[in-house]
Amino acid sequence: MPTEPEQESASVTESIDAPASVAPVATAVQPPDEEADASQDYDSFAPEPPFRPRRNPARLWLIGGILFLIAISATGAALYRFGVPGWAVNLGLASNMEEPDLLFYLAKPAERRKLPTGEEYFAFSARIVNSGETMQAVPPVLVELRDKQNRLVFSWMTKADKAQLKPGEETAISESRLDIPKNAENLSLAFVDKGR
Repeated sequence: MPTEPEQESASVTESIDAPASVAPVATAVQPPDEEADASQDYDSFAPEPPFRPRRNPARLWLIGGILFLIAISATGAALYRFGVPGWAVNLGLASNMEEPDLLFYLAKPAERRKLPTGEEYFAFSARIVNSGETMQAVPPVLVELRDKQNRLVFSWMTKADKAQLKPGEETAISESRLDIPKNAENLSLAFVDKGR
């Protein structure tokens, strides 16, 4: 007589071998999905890979550097050949390298002395020369006094003796003041820009 485990295994075997009645299941036919077809057609060993080719960032930086060098060289050559454009000078991006037609000449150093009243006397004289080839209008002159650290301590405006100068002609400026600060050391002269 078979033991209990053998009987159980026999009954399990019988139930597996017995045909079971299966009810038919209705399935709906779905239209073919394009993505599913594409994934089924994908071949990892295809001659053209589905990814972008690898880019070398060092080569891209090198090409960018070469293009930048060419652009800077072309700009430098154009500036050397044609000079600074007028709009750049007007905007203050570059200085005008041309020699101005009106030039200042200090005939002698500025005079500074203490008066018996205790006030300090300051005087200077300068010449303005038209070194150009055309008649020039003489704009007002800005006189600035600066201290040892080149800080502006006092300034005023003055006019030349003549309003216009012919080529090679000159005019004079003579000024004297009593109200200047004691720490004024350096004198600078500049024409007042007509755009101010």
